[in-house]
Amino acid sequence: MILTREKSVAGYSSGFRSGMSMVVVTLAVLVLAAPAWSQEEKPVAPAETAVEVTQEADLPLLWMPEAISTYGDGVDWLFWLIFWITGIAFVVVEGLMLYFLIRYRHREGREKAHYTHGNNRLEVSWTLATVAILVFIGVIQLWGESGWLTIKDGYPEMGKGKETFVVRVYAEQFAWYFNYPGKDGKFGDQRHSEIEKGTNPVGLLKGSPGAKPPVVTDGTDDKVLSRLVVPEGVNVLLQLTSIGKYIYEPRSYTHPVLHSFFSPHLRLKQDLVPYHPNQLWFRVKPGNAGEKFEIVCAELCGEGHSGMRADFLVLDEAGLAKELGYDWRTAVPENFPDVVHYYQEEKEEE
Repeated sequence: MILTREKSVAGYSSGFRSGMSMVVVTLAVLVLAAPAWSQEEKPVAPAETAVEVTQEADLPLLWMPEAISTYGDGVDWLFWLIFWITGIAFVVVEGLMLYFLIRYRHREGREKAHYTHGNNRLEVSWTLATVAILVFIGVIQLWGESGWLTIKDGYPEMGKGKETFVVRVYAEQFAWYFNYPGKDGKFGDQRHSEIEKGTNPVGLLKGSPGAKPPVVTDGTDDKVLSRLVVPEGVNVLLQLTSIGKYIYEPRSYTHPVLHSFFSPHLRLKQDLVPYHPNQLWFRVKPGNAGEKFEIVCAELCGEGHSGMRADFLVLDEAGLAKELGYDWRTAVPENFPDVVHYYQEEKEEE
């Protein structure tokens, strides 16, 4: 049966509306009916460290764990803003493309397609609209409690009387080490030639006969753990350093590689660039004491990359004192010691 053009267009219009309705319904179902596994359950805190939470929990991202840092909610808000802007643009563009594919498909009796330059005014308009949206997104994420400048440049102060929990973080292939300053409130100096697997994994100078004199700061009372422990409601400042592996017998050294400190619950990721120590900070929201989270390496660093992870514990004051063996509030370092790289150690020996 041969349809007239009017009937064909009418049939197409009805079919197109039905198709677009199905697309919209499908998108809505996918968003609302997210799989249960995407929402990670929070483990129950032990009775001795459990903290009653009276505030209502914020709506989490459907495929991300709960944000526990003070600027995590702002990061999630920015994510949702970009998600909806790009999502709407995607649906509009793909919908129009689908419309024109069907509307101007080949049919008997139609004229051949002809090409046109387009509409300059329309092209300039959507280009300027895109620029305005990108500039808007770039500007609004710079300032505020969750702004880029606050997260990347608003480091808390160190020193006596400051409530800043300070940790040095070392990454090697394929492990994390967390160095706490000890009762004296000073980080011990570190040398690669002092690294001993199991007893001195980051190479702290401890005044031993093998240490290279002079020992500027003795690291004997430093605490080195394979997990990160922090208090809640307090600024935490980390120094990140990538170190290589030093093998004493036979004497050999592997240079550090690129790692990335990533904690999904903190909404935080920072690269550890070899020979370029850097810092980051965060504050865990109250109500998370007794919880355990995860830190992973988010940069391919070798064949053991997938196993490079560490536990991340939020403890109350009593739990933290028990874990570290001292009161951290009386031992806040004045500064981080200078990082001495392996090639600088060789010059010292000369």
